[in-house]
Amino acid sequence: MKEHASKEWKTFPCKLIAHRNIDGKTFAHGGFKNMTDISNASDLFLNKAAQIFLKAAQTSSFTEAGERFGMTQSAVSRIIKHWEDEWRVPLFERNSRPVRLTPEGQVLKQELEKYVLSFGNLAQNIRQENKLKPLIRIGCIESLSVDLLPKLIIRLRNKTRQLVSVVGTSDVLHQKLLSGELDVIFSSDSTVDLANLKRQKIFQEGSLLVFPRKMENSKCWKSWDSLKFCGLPFLKYHHSSGGGKLNEVFLDTSGISFPHQLEVDSNSTMLALISEGVGWTVSRASTILQNKNFMDKVTYRPMPAPLLSRKVYVLARRNEPEILMNTFIEEACRILREDILKELVDIAPWMKQEIFVLDPESKLLKNIQGKPLKDS
Repeated sequence: MKEHASKEWKTFPCKLIAHRNIDGKTFAHGGFKNMTDISNASDLFLNKAAQIFLKAAQTSSFTEAGERFGMTQSAVSRIIKHWEDEWRVPLFERNSRPVRLTPEGQVLKQELEKYVLSFGNLAQNIRQENKLKPLIRIGCIESLSVDLLPKLIIRLRNKTRQLVSVVGTSDVLHQKLLSGELDVIFSSDSTVDLANLKRQKIFQEGSLLVFPRKMENSKCWKSWDSLKFCGLPFLKYHHSSGGGKLNEVFLDTSGISFPHQLEVDSNSTMLALISEGVGWTVSRASTILQNKNFMDKVTYRPMPAPLLSRKVYVLARRNEPEILMNTFIEEACRILREDILKELVDIAPWMKQEIFVLDPESKLLKNIQGKPLKDS
């Protein structure tokens, strides 16, 4: 006999729990299949009114909540008004723009978020105990996509049912993380809004100057003023990349400016242009390492003061289970420390004490000599 499923919103507790009714039998939702299911735990454990309220509360917008659930702003307003009547308290201050939560609404939002996170973690623990493996979607910046990402995928593949990786600029990865298209990302952008994210710094490296091989005997790298007259133009990273944004902020705040004609967002394109003698740039040893085919075609030198460091972070949404982020960080840091750190120092030996990797146990960033980064 064919089963026909219908949804019934059950009153338990406080009219928040969604149950499924199959041929007269009621079952609580269960059986998460992937990380997306956990991140969308509200869809499984909250009734529709609670989901709509939570989305409106998180976005301060009835319109955005309506777009999420395929309904009009007025329909959202009616549902929330009906829910307020059931609670017998106002949840939103509707005379403000954007709409604001009342104190009672704020308390309810916080409790619902705790509830969703708790069930997400519970589902993850059940999966672990039953050896059910999740789908994990990873986003990675280009500068770590060759030397770190493949090794990380190999280490994680036995812990996952399926693993998806996406390489892109920090801006693109942040958007995909916030929209739920990715579960965890590597990013070098420290300016991102962290309102709904958790972040851990795992890596820090100093910057260097990259020139065409024909300039290996030039001394122009010793000062910023000399670089203005080195005979080649400055090549700029596009601001959509974390490295581009980092360079731009550094040069602006340091009062250093170079005219530029070319702007790219790809490390391989940048190094290809430099190898052809088109110009020079500010980059990182990790960029050189992941483009080994250009190593003999470019030369790299220390930056003159002031120095610039790049930081790499692991980010996930706040409602992702801690076990996902912790496992990800531990494996990534082990690869950085055991396989990559020495190669970076070989490229730029003058930065031996300026390249740091997170030690997950102590939560300190340490260099190749084991010395911790101050204020890490």
